[in-house]
Amino acid sequence: MINAKILITGGTGFVGKHLQEELKERQIPYLVFAKRDYDLTVKEQAEAVFSANSQVGLIIHLASFQAAGDFPAKHPAEQFHLNNLIHTNVLEAWRKFAPQAKMVAVGSSCGYPSRETTLTEDKFLDGNIHGSVYSYAFTKRLLYTGVRAYNDQYGLNGSYLIPPTLFGEYDDFNVETAHVCGALIAKFVRAVREDLPEVEIWGDGTQIREFMYVKDFVRALLYLAEKCNQDIVNVGPGEGVSIKDLSHLIRNASGYNGRLFFNPDRYVGVKEKFLNADRLQEKYNLKISNDLSQGMERTVSWAFQNFDGIKDKRKFA
Repeated sequence: MINAKILITGGTGFVGKHLQEELKERQIPYLVFAKRDYDLTVKEQAEAVFSANSQVGLIIHLASFQAAGDFPAKHPAEQFHLNNLIHTNVLEAWRKFAPQAKMVAVGSSCGYPSRETTLTEDKFLDGNIHGSVYSYAFTKRLLYTGVRAYNDQYGLNGSYLIPPTLFGEYDDFNVETAHVCGALIAKFVRAVREDLPEVEIWGDGTQIREFMYVKDFVRALLYLAEKCNQDIVNVGPGEGVSIKDLSHLIRNASGYNGRLFFNPDRYVGVKEKFLNADRLQEKYNLKISNDLSQGMERTVSWAFQNFDGIKDKRKFA
């Protein structure tokens, strides 16, 4: 059981909110801060928050500047600049002010090479990244490289966890910047609320992706935080689901009765993508269920309850 105070970066974001709820429930002390309190792109402010909390036993690094949809294609330079500042400032502040703390950094599966079909941890840095996310994905590779470098040179204890696409309450539901689950949930909830005859889904529905309910990921993160030492671990079910099946799952959860229009002319990315979970299961004895139904029902219910607040909410101004 974790018994040390935790410092969380990016703790006010999507994953961070669920992490806070889990820590409160377990009565584990933690510190979280907003960008207005400490801006991690500014070296002096990153050092200030780490020096003020130098006795923490665990650092969970979630902070990043990111969104989905076509956001990475429109903001590659900003993502390169801001994320590299965040990661290098956090790593150096960790070394200078809290070297005794274990760090768990959360990465992204988009860092894997786009042409690779077997996504095992040893291949994370091999090959070209998909062009649609080349800049953001590079910064996630840089973060992993940085964690390794600080482990090697300074004897620190950092690990890197790679989740699949996460979904859940507090997610981004703006169709322009949301991941596929958030975007589809928003479409179906709006269609029910506004009695729309059709929901458009990008692609022909055969593309395979891997998804995980965010609360399941948070629990896995805390489990692995106790056990990981200088490791990289894929954290997911290890199997995918077709976008067609995902769409029907959301449709059932929302109660939508209209037509589904699968549009093969819209962007779909790579045809098949899911993480290999052998290390997670064999080394850490952790198996993640691929049953998304309960998490989806909770998320869709939350989206209905909060529809007026999320329907036109933009992640960034």
